[in-house]
Amino acid sequence: MDLINKIDVLLEETDKINESGLRDMRKLGKAFDKAEIYFHMDLDGVTSAIGMREYLKQYGIKTVDAHPIQYGASEFSVPKGQPTTLKCLVDFAHGKTMFHIHQDHHEGQVGYSPDASISFKKKPSGAGIISGEVSTKDIFPPADLKIIDMVDSAGYAQEGLTPDDVIRASFGVDKSISVKDNRRAMGLVVNKLTLTYKNKPDFLKQLVLNAKPSLLSMYNIIKKLALDSGYTPPSKIDAESEKYQKEQKSKIREGKLSDVKNLKSGESMLLGNIIVQNSGGFMGKDRTYDRYTPFKLHPEANYFTIAWVGVGLIQLSKNPFKNIEKDLHLGNIMMGDVMPKFQSTLQNIDITLETLKYNYERDIEKKKIQNAVGFKFEDFMALYSDVLKDFPKEGTSFRDLVMDITNKPYKKLSQKQKAIMKKVSVPAWDIIMAGSGGHKAITNVSGLSFIKKDQYSGGYVQLTMDILYEVAKRMMNE
Repeated sequence: MDLINKIDVLLEETDKINESGLRDMRKLGKAFDKAEIYFHMDLDGVTSAIGMREYLKQYGIKTVDAHPIQYGASEFSVPKGQPTTLKCLVDFAHGKTMFHIHQDHHEGQVGYSPDASISFKKKPSGAGIISGEVSTKDIFPPADLKIIDMVDSAGYAQEGLTPDDVIRASFGVDKSISVKDNRRAMGLVVNKLTLTYKNKPDFLKQLVLNAKPSLLSMYNIIKKLALDSGYTPPSKIDAESEKYQKEQKSKIREGKLSDVKNLKSGESMLLGNIIVQNSGGFMGKDRTYDRYTPFKLHPEANYFTIAWVGVGLIQLSKNPFKNIEKDLHLGNIMMGDVMPKFQSTLQNIDITLETLKYNYERDIEKKKIQNAVGFKFEDFMALYSDVLKDFPKEGTSFRDLVMDITNKPYKKLSQKQKAIMKKVSVPAWDIIMAGSGGHKAITNVSGLSFIKKDQYSGGYVQLTMDILYEVAKRMMNE
């Protein structure tokens, strides 16, 4: 080996030793000078994206665009981005082969490329991992990371916080409390306003691209964006929250377990230790749903479950304002105790590839998104390859045909192509299980909306209420 080659090898080994928490970053820094970041639509997603933006700067990579992403159909309607940019995904468990970097802190990840630079660690927040472990130097102030961790893990009981502390949208310095408590109050308002404004056009994008890595900077940017764009001001958000709480209080019903399936939209009841609710109630122009309102109305409850009947989703969460002696893993209870009651039924219901592609790409047409990612064959295989029955192996003509069709936009498919896609199916059970999950203290069951009335009596609406009943039955004495 000549001297030049020896030096190159030595430099490569030195790079590996000095490498930060993500593999091949020096190599990626040489290959790209611009990046696009895709991030989950909550406080941890936004702060993770800001942290990643600052981390990439250390390698000379400038973030030129940012795209919020959400689970379900929305994750396939995000734009592909520019062909020459580095693609990063943060705080999101469903990867795609287009991403060069995938960072997440949830309990399971699927769909990512084996060649991607990945960071999967189960910590309170993704922002904390990026700022304190992936980066060789702190990005966010440690005091801010504690607040972000608290919000993402809903660790409010340990801080002695109440639902009013978390629901509040307005902030003003309170001289009667400490600087630390004022900072925490501001951070909680940043979280509230981020969730309230998250669906406003380009709001999250502008927040990620313009805020410095601090909650104070985020607060100031949010205030400016709200003022410039005419968003509902915090004072009105607080007023609407109070109205919502009064309306929901009027919809509390007395009853027993057998009455759960008869709850109307917005109605709730307390059964033993769990609040059971059907949908969120009235959501007007200036009002957003707040999942902590039920715990204000029922502070004695240990748990809360809600059925979002219109979209076929059920959520089970712990009361984050109460120290509960039992340390239950709600995901394990939902997936291990409740859902198996429906397993035999759901395993005999087949959902076709055509149905999946149609539903996953509806938002593309609805929102007129240009150059969208779409639901591709590799997504289908990443999610369901282990459960496909009688599907041909690689290299067969039918499989290649299905791949070619699936990789085309749904709107461009012929009836003949759609008919071919209907020949490939996945059990509803596996679709629901693949799309469900969450944290220990909060978990979701989704994908129920794929079920039609001819497949389950009453369709997914009845199925959703049947599962809600079983959740209430399992948790009412915990």
